Amino acid sequence: MLVLTTTNQKYVPIVSNLLKSFKKYQPNIKIIVSCVNVREQSISEMQKLNEKSEFIVENYEFNDNNHERNYCAHNRVYHMPRLMKNNKQDIFWLDADVYLRGKIDAFITWLSDYDFAIRAKEMNPYRCNCGMVWAKYSEKNIQILEEWKEEAEKLDILNFWYADQNSLNSVMNKHINVLKDIKYSTFPLEFDGVSTNEKSAIVHLKGPKKMELFK
Repeated sequence: MLVLTTTNQKYVPIVSNLLKSFKKYQPNIKIIVSCVNVREQSISEMQKLNEKSEFIVENYEFNDNNHERNYCAHNRVYHMPRLMKNNKQDIFWLDADVYLRGKIDAFITWLSDYDFAIRAKEMNPYRCNCGMVWAKYSEKNIQILEEWKEEAEKLDILNFWYADQNSLNSVMNKHINVLKDIKYSTFPLEFDGVSTNEKSAIVHLKGPKKMELFK
């Protein structure tokens, strides 16, 4: 399994917490960090936090900060299918503001039974929180990730904050409720990432809280 996340320079302190928590609890998992306009020194410092980390360096000029922010939120739709195809491994996307507070070996074993696992808000029509997206390696699932990319691009990635989430809702609804051709689950309580759930070994921070912790 590969973990994928993204950061820009502003979010380096936040993604650093993710890296440190994986080193503490799951030191053998490789983490790939997409670094969008991140300084070389910051990348070097992140590498020291977790020896299993690798970095995709992306230096682009954007029209404004919103475009950079939106690209960071959406570039997984490009990286997930490519990394799955090239590495032939399962991919677990985590937002940069996710971290561990316990071991997740049992969760990883559980995930292997599913094609996709995402925290559902509603099943039919499907709606989700896309801050944590598990996808099992298969040729079929690579194609589904490519569908997600195509649908997100139609919604204008650089200008629409919810392009990734709305497009994922659409693609998952098609495969879960219409075609019924994938094995899907929401996350179990012990690993659902909800920041207010004290039982979860995975924490997905809310915006205001994470800035308080890591500013």
